[in-house]
Amino acid sequence: MTDHPVTFGVLPGGSSPSEFLTAAQTAEALGYESVWVGDHVLWPAFWPEPLTMLAAASAVTDRVALGTGVLLAALRRAAPLAKQTATLQWLAEGRFRLGVGAGGEYPLEFAASGVPVERRGAYLDQTLEALQQLWSGAPVTLHNDVVQLDEAVLDVVPEPRIPIWVGGRSPAGQRRAARFGDAWMPFVITPERFAEGWVNVRERAEQAGRDPDAIVPAVQMWGQFDDDLAEALGTIAARIEATYRTPFDKFERYTVYGDAEMWVTRLQEFVHAGVRHVNIVFAGGDRLAQITRIAAEVLPRLRGG
Repeated sequence: MTDHPVTFGVLPGGSSPSEFLTAAQTAEALGYESVWVGDHVLWPAFWPEPLTMLAAASAVTDRVALGTGVLLAALRRAAPLAKQTATLQWLAEGRFRLGVGAGGEYPLEFAASGVPVERRGAYLDQTLEALQQLWSGAPVTLHNDVVQLDEAVLDVVPEPRIPIWVGGRSPAGQRRAARFGDAWMPFVITPERFAEGWVNVRERAEQAGRDPDAIVPAVQMWGQFDDDLAEALGTIAARIEATYRTPFDKFERYTVYGDAEMWVTRLQEFVHAGVRHVNIVFAGGDRLAQITRIAAEVLPRLRGG
């Protein structure tokens, strides 16, 4: 994986359907590898459902991969989720990837979904186990704490198989990536901690009989591009503090902001730590302009490792 080229995806967001869809088309035209949408079932601010948004994006794009970054899969029933994701893979003609994470920062959405927040990791693992089996199209009999299936056969079989991108920087997230993941994509992580975690993911994958080189080392991070450093800092700090209720100086080490030189320097730290795919979550401002300038001024200097 060390010689694998570095690829880039965006979580463009959008305050309207047209803004989101235009951003997806722009990202595709500018050569980004993928477009992603995050997930919350309940959240204090506006947050549309990601599988629906990606289905719309699939209709207005042709090449770019489409992913959930990340879906709180434990909040969904396995069989309906298998059908939804398989249908999205069909609509997207094989371009969908399922990013998943345990979440937990907003316990109200777990309570509303009937999932004990303290058991979210176990629920996620058991849901992923069921998804992988259901996607095969073969009869599935599976009984665990979350899933009860007897000779269940999914009538929409995803082709090709849907890749699973596993989020989570914790040891549990690393174990999950080693077991289920086609990629490990932690969020809110430093380059140093990523490097340590990536060693663990690879070791655990080998122990499980999997090829660690088949797992993509990826990261998702907050970013703000602006030649005016004060403007970039103000925008991203305000967004982080509003979202996480924490001072930005405690969160800054997980972000990238500023002009092209600052972006290249910062992202190179992650590339040197082993990252081969970067997802950018925009904090605010003109996202289309940022997507365009990053594609022109930053990505060419980082591609190819």
